[in-house]
Amino acid sequence: MSAPAFASLLRWELRQVGRNRLLWLVLAILVLAMGWGALSGATLHRQQDAAIEHARQADAAWMQQVRERAQRYAAPATGELPYWQDPTDAAGFSRYFLRTQAFKPHLPLSALAVGASDLLPARLPVKLETPFGIEPVYDFENPRGLALGRFDLGFVLVYLLPIACILLIGLLTSFERDNGMLRLIAAQHVGPRAWLGARIAAIALWLAPSVVLGLLAALALAGTDLTAAAPELLTAIALVLAYLAFWLALGFAVAASWSSAAAAISTLVAVWALLTIGVPLAGGAAAAAFAPAPSAASMVDAQRRANDAIAEHRDEIVAAAFRRRTDLATVVERVGSIDYATRLSFLTPELERRLQPLQRQQTQARIGRERAADLIAYLSPSLGLQSALATLAGTDLARHRRFEAQTRAYQLRLRDWFYPRLQRQIVATPARTPADSYGRLNFTDYDAIPVWSGPQAPPSARAGRVAPIALWLCLLAAALTAWALSRLRHWPTEL
Repeated sequence: MSAPAFASLLRWELRQVGRNRLLWLVLAILVLAMGWGALSGATLHRQQDAAIEHARQADAAWMQQVRERAQRYAAPATGELPYWQDPTDAAGFSRYFLRTQAFKPHLPLSALAVGASDLLPARLPVKLETPFGIEPVYDFENPRGLALGRFDLGFVLVYLLPIACILLIGLLTSFERDNGMLRLIAAQHVGPRAWLGARIAAIALWLAPSVVLGLLAALALAGTDLTAAAPELLTAIALVLAYLAFWLALGFAVAASWSSAAAAISTLVAVWALLTIGVPLAGGAAAAAFAPAPSAASMVDAQRRANDAIAEHRDEIVAAAFRRRTDLATVVERVGSIDYATRLSFLTPELERRLQPLQRQQTQARIGRERAADLIAYLSPSLGLQSALATLAGTDLARHRRFEAQTRAYQLRLRDWFYPRLQRQIVATPARTPADSYGRLNFTDYDAIPVWSGPQAPPSARAGRVAPIALWLCLLAAALTAWALSRLRHWPTEL
């Protein structure tokens, strides 16, 4: 068929498909689901951002109270103040008054996908003595709700959009066959490629703009600043269109077998279940088998054993650290008299050293599983889109891992800043409290404490990470389309 004839056929198919009530019913449900999902995700993230801001204000108010207390303790007073109640003592402040957190604010396009943001905390308290920098905290959520997952915009695009394609292709491409009209069409001067191709193209031309407009409307309804999120948004649109093209091409390949509506829908639903449920489950089981991770119980048991061993030999460990230091080697006799906070500055690194092998094993297992998940994403387009949307939204697991690494780096910065100040007091004059003040006043430099900073990756980096998935989906769509066209050389003989 010539190009002008195909264009005429396509225009006719566009009108016919556009008059079908099924199309508008499916589109209406899809767009409403997008809006509901975007609002659900945006509400969660607004609550988390509000919690972050509340935590910032609480930390600032706490430090203001510390400064006011330091001013009061600088005045003459009688009696002795315990070091754990003295914010003007370096050891007391580092252990009992230091209050700082690492924050992971949401990105402009966070409403696109909840990702792992309902499972992983958006803020982490940073303490000097926490092994490896990560405090085991979580935001309270209903565990059953977490197990079910959250209905968000990503869920609609990943799982419901293919179902919309299945219904439209399964019903609209088999209507003539189920009603005995295909033989009349085959008698006309039109080939199967042109006729079925025009029908699929008409469905695509109605569906693709509606999905894009629904996506934009849902994000705007959720309060997303589309201008600030423009780079990620354009990438997300291209990604969703590539995903839509894959399912349309898959439906085209199934329709090329000239099956009935029931057979076409059953086949497509089976493929949908295999790709969205079967492949991820099988891949996850295989990854867990080939990259086993230490259990949480073994980690807790190892830390308990290490803590007990260090507590039993704490003076020997600290004395050995003293002897390795030229400034402390001459005061080894003071090992038993140093305060608990200062003692931790020697014991905490030793605890991490003993736990390092198990921590390394856990990290290697996690990296192996995440690499396996990246490979499985190419076998399961649904999993690939889900991961890509979370990446663009900034709710992916990789961003949280970077956040944890930044938190650990910040903890080490705090240690490098505080530990010399704590250990310097070991060789200071024993009478550390000035005669005319209530506090020790050996630490009042609160403004010089390192502050948290967690730089974010640029939008181009996030777009670059999802580009291979988009390209892979386009290649799959092209291959399925070519296969379908190769099958449509002739009308079926059973007509």
